[in-house]
Amino acid sequence: MKFYQLSPEERRNLLAEEGIRLDEIDQSVLKQLDKLSENVVGQMRLPLGIVQNLVVNGKKYTVPLVTEEPSVVAAANHGAQIFAMNHGVTAESKRNGIFGQVVFRIESNFELDKLKASFPKVIDETNNEFASLVKHGGGLKKISAHLKKELLYLKVLVDPAEAMGANKTNSILEYLGNQLSTFPGIREKLFAILSNYPSQLTTAKAVIDVASIGGIDVAKRISLLSQIAHDDVYRAVTNNKGIMNGVDAVLIATGNDYRAVEAASAVLASQSGQYRSLSNWSIEEGKLVGELTLPLAIGTVGGSINARRDVQQAYRILGGNIKAHTLAEIIASVGLANNLAAILAISTTGIQAGHMKLQARNIVANLDASDEEKQRVLMRMIAEKNYTIEEANKILRKLSEEK
Repeated sequence: MKFYQLSPEERRNLLAEEGIRLDEIDQSVLKQLDKLSENVVGQMRLPLGIVQNLVVNGKKYTVPLVTEEPSVVAAANHGAQIFAMNHGVTAESKRNGIFGQVVFRIESNFELDKLKASFPKVIDETNNEFASLVKHGGGLKKISAHLKKELLYLKVLVDPAEAMGANKTNSILEYLGNQLSTFPGIREKLFAILSNYPSQLTTAKAVIDVASIGGIDVAKRISLLSQIAHDDVYRAVTNNKGIMNGVDAVLIATGNDYRAVEAASAVLASQSGQYRSLSNWSIEEGKLVGELTLPLAIGTVGGSINARRDVQQAYRILGGNIKAHTLAEIIASVGLANNLAAILAISTTGIQAGHMKLQARNIVANLDASDEEKQRVLMRMIAEKNYTIEEANKILRKLSEEK
C-alpha cells in the first residue's frame, strides 16, 4: 500500500521503524485530523489568543487570533484599545465575488461577438445547474472575454455567498469550460480555475485624537512613516508584513485561506506598478486618520470551517452566526490595529524593546529550571532590560548560587 493509503497509526508505526520518534497523540484526535488532510501522522498546536475590545461600526467584538508570536497579540490589543478610545473603526466590505479564468485555444473561424451574445443564456444555464448556490444568494454573475494571439480568455465573476467559494467556483468554471468547448471555432480548453486576483475589497478607517497617541508630533512622525512606506519598497514590505501579522492570525483562527489573502494583498500593493504600503496614515483637521484596504475573499461556512471544533470555538468567541462581510470588516480592522501599534512604537520607543520583552518568555520557557525559577528569571530579565539567552542562563546560575 502507498503511504497515503495507510491509516494514521500505520504511518506512525512505519516512521517509528525508520527511527523517527513522534509525540504521543490521542487516537480520537488523530482520527479527526486524518479527515482534514493527507498523510497525517500527528498534530502541531498554536496558541489561541484574543483581542478584547475591538470596536467596528459601533459594535464591540472579542476577536480570536492564532499565532505563536506574543507581540502580534499585544500589538492588536494596543491598537484596538486606541481605536476604542476614539469611537472605534468604520469599515465597509464589498463582496462582489471571486474571479475565475477559462482559457481556450481557438481556430481561425472563431467569432468572438457570437460567443459574447451567448453569455446571458450561458449564465442562466449555469445558475440552473448550481441552483443551491443561487438559493443561498450566490451564483455566476458575469462573464467577459478577450482574445490574445490564438487564445480566448474568459474572466468570470462568481458570488460565493457566505462561503470562501474556491471549490464551488472551480466547479462552475469547469462546467463552463465543458459547455463552451463545443462552440464553433474553439479547438480545446486549456484550463478552468479560479484566480486569486484581488476581489471582495474591505476598507477599515480610524480617526484618532492625537492626544491619545502622545500628541501632534507623534502623529506627524506616523504620517511621515506612512509616506515613506508608500514611496520606499524596503519599508513598504515590512509595513505590510506587520499588517498581515494580525490579518493572518484571524484568518487561521476562523478557518480561512490566509495564503490566498496574502497573494492577493501582494498584487493589490503593486497596482500602481510599484510595491507600496497597503495602509495610509495622514493628518486631517488636526486628527490622525488611518485607512487600510484589503482583498478578503473569505467565508464563514463550508470547507473545513463547519468540521473543525477549534474553528467553531473561534466563531463562538466572535459571537456566533457572523456574516462573511462582517468578519471581513473585523479582519481589516485588526490589520489596521496591528499597523498602528507597530508604527506608533517605531515613532516613539522603538519596536525592539517591547518585542524582546515578550520574546523573553519563549527564552525562559526553554530553561532547565522549575516554574518558580523561570518566573524569577523572567522578572529579572525585564527589570534589567536584557533579553538574551546568555542573560537568562546567567540569572539562573545566580539563583542557584543564592540557594
